[in-house]
Amino acid sequence: MTNHAPLMEMAAAARAAILDPSRITLVGEQANPRFELFHAASSLCSQKVRTVLFEKRLSYRSSEMLILGSMGRDGVIPAEHYSPAYIRLRLIAARDSGRQYVNGYSGRTSVETEGFDPCVVPLLVDYETGRVVADSRQICGYLDAVSLQPIQLVPDDPDTRSEVMHQVDIVDRIPNGALLYGFHPDADFRPGPLKLSMETVYDIKIMALEQLIAANAGEPELVAAYRAKIVKESAGRKLRHDPAFQRAARDRLGELLQDLERDLAAKSFSCLNGNAFSLADAFWGVNLVRLNYLGLSSMWRALAHVQRYFEALARRPSLCKEVIQASVNSMPPSTYMNAISECPAGVAA
Repeated sequence: MTNHAPLMEMAAAARAAILDPSRITLVGEQANPRFELFHAASSLCSQKVRTVLFEKRLSYRSSEMLILGSMGRDGVIPAEHYSPAYIRLRLIAARDSGRQYVNGYSGRTSVETEGFDPCVVPLLVDYETGRVVADSRQICGYLDAVSLQPIQLVPDDPDTRSEVMHQVDIVDRIPNGALLYGFHPDADFRPGPLKLSMETVYDIKIMALEQLIAANAGEPELVAAYRAKIVKESAGRKLRHDPAFQRAARDRLGELLQDLERDLAAKSFSCLNGNAFSLADAFWGVNLVRLNYLGLSSMWRALAHVQRYFEALARRPSLCKEVIQASVNSMPPSTYMNAISECPAGVAA
């Protein structure tokens, strides 16, 4: 029998970085679940994974981390997912992925195109197999393969599967980081408190990482991980007020929404067209809710199919709980969420 005790000890150490024990909970009916998810309520990528866990009705230990650092009386307080114990756990997934660390900033979060970010959430631990899986796209596919019941999110039919994963790839490459952190020069609709925090977020991140490098100088792997993160965050800091970069990100989003309108009209995928709810629907649902939160739903106001798709997905219990309600409860209030913030009957907020 495989001994997973070392992995359990590493996960327990990572969990110890969570200062508030109330953010460590069990989801589902199992007292000792197979899975543990390190995540954040507001994290877009975490929301994708939680949506899949909800749809699959899988039990798991929820270890919710604070992913924004702050300034205290004695200096910077690093975000919980920067803790050395969590990074050590994440480095297991980094080695398994075989990918190079992220070395720049594009505003996207896709591991496929950007490289492996060693200092982010989510992270899944599978205590049955001893696997540690990073990257929301990989985690969601992994969870869907665990069991085909009660729902299969990635179809077996080759053509349908290809279209579903094509849409997943599109969503995975939306410049979400640029849209959340960046200051658009013409029309910045983000909530005021969010914009205020984004003025200093990169400085706090970089100070925290430099502090952690100094404190862990004897662990070359940790230092390399923190240095890679500094490269990414330093590049993001330079581009957050760059008008050309921000306009390009918004323009790219507009193109992708036009493509989505075309694909929905062609009935090539989506639960709107008589198809089963799929991973593509889950990913688009998470992203459309985030875009709505940022005040960007006007970008699909003239796209009738996208509007209908958004309205249908916002009523899906998994998306309502793990995305809409999670965003409302963990992020600065956005008036754009008012119209979709009510959960269907029977869905816990």
